[in-house]
Amino acid sequence: MGRLISGALWGLGAGLVLTVSRGGGDGLRSVAKGVMKSYIAVTDRVQEATAEARENLGDLAAEVRAERHNAEAGTSEPL
Repeated sequence: MGRLISGALWGLGAGLVLTVSRGGGDGLRSVAKGVMKSYIAVTDRVQEATAEARENLGDLAAEVRAERHNAEAGTSEPL
């Protein structure tokens, strides 16, 4: 689902850039470039935050699995 939304946003952004860059002068082109630079910066930050969240959730899941395993084995010591 996230890829679909990302692809749709890229398509909309590309369409906007093409429309603005073809229809206007250099001023509109520079505005379109600025918008695209900002969009790329935001998507990079979102990807980094998502990767960090996935890593944290993976660590948490591993910790829960280890605690569950210890409880089933009858030990209370953490790994």
